[in-house]
Formats: sequence, C-alpha cells, structure tokens
Amino acid sequence: PNATFTSRGCIRKCEFCAVPKIEGDLRELQDWEPKPIVCDNNLLACSRKHFDIVIDRLKPIKGVDFNQGLDARLLTDHHVSRLAELHIPQIRFSWDFMAEESAVMSAIERCLKAGFPKSRIHLYVLFGFKDTPGDALYCFETLQNLGIKPNPMRYQPLDTPHKNSYISPNWTARE
Repeated sequence: PNATFTSRGCIRKCEFCAVPKIEGDLRELQDWEPKPIVCDNNLLACSRKHFDIVIDRLKPIKGVDFNQGLDARLLTDHHVSRLAELHIPQIRFSWDFMAEESAVMSAIERCLKAGFPKSRIHLYVLFGFKDTPGDALYCFETLQNLGIKPNPMRYQPLDTPHKNSYISPNWTARE
C-alpha cells in the first residue's frame, strides 16, 4: 500500500533481469499516486521533465525510498541536487558488472559532494553471474573501504527451479 510506480520498463536489456520480459521498454506514467516507496526500475532513464515532476510530487513525503536502486551510469549533478531535496533515509545504486566501476565511483562522489553521508549510500552488488569470486570480493572490499555498505545480490537464472541452486561456472559451491 505504500508503493508506487512512476514509470515501467527499462532502457537496459540486462541478460540477468526479468524487467524487459515482464514490463518491456521504458515508459513514463502520467497518472500515479505519490507514495514513499518508489519501485521504478530505471527512473534516471526517464526524461528530465518526468524526473523533476516525480521529485516535486514526492517532496512532502518523509522517508522516500527508491527501492529498486538508481542507475549509477545515468546519474547527473541535476539528479543528485534534486534527490537531495527529498527526505530519503538512503540512496541505492547497483554494481552489476566490473566495467561499471567508474560510473559507480562517480555516482558515489556526486552523492558525497551533494551532502549524502556515506552511511546513507548503499549498493546492490550482483555476484555469481559472469564474474569470479575475486571480482565480487574486489567490489565488496572497494565499497567497504570507502565506508559504503554493499548489499550482495546472488544471481539467479530466471528459469531456476530452486532458489540459490545455480552455481556459475566461475564459482564453486563452497564459494
């Protein structure tokens, strides 16, 4: 009851993600009710006009939570300055591939510069997809060394019959 969508779909076609199959391409919704939990899959891919409308309509709400995380690759200074206008207990991004490191670090720097404390910056970190245990450890340790809380997200194939049963070819069951 406290959740809303201001957009559906995503511009990305990540192999590991069900959003393109379930929701399709990104589309901005015109009629949505402002609520504290925003479940958009890629709000930052929306137009600047839509993003600004979302921020303006969420301003009166305390504890706004962009539940799905924000796309660090798309974060701009404009986004950060507008997000800073909200009462948000935490800001979340994802780090799905090693190649996204510079975008993730840039997003963290932008948030810190805008006044978000490290304790309020969190990252979903995908592991067990096309990475190695060393890659995952690097991501976790890099974030922890910055004082940023990583949230490990174990990869699950979309057609897996049992939760946590899949083991990537680069990993062992023990790892």
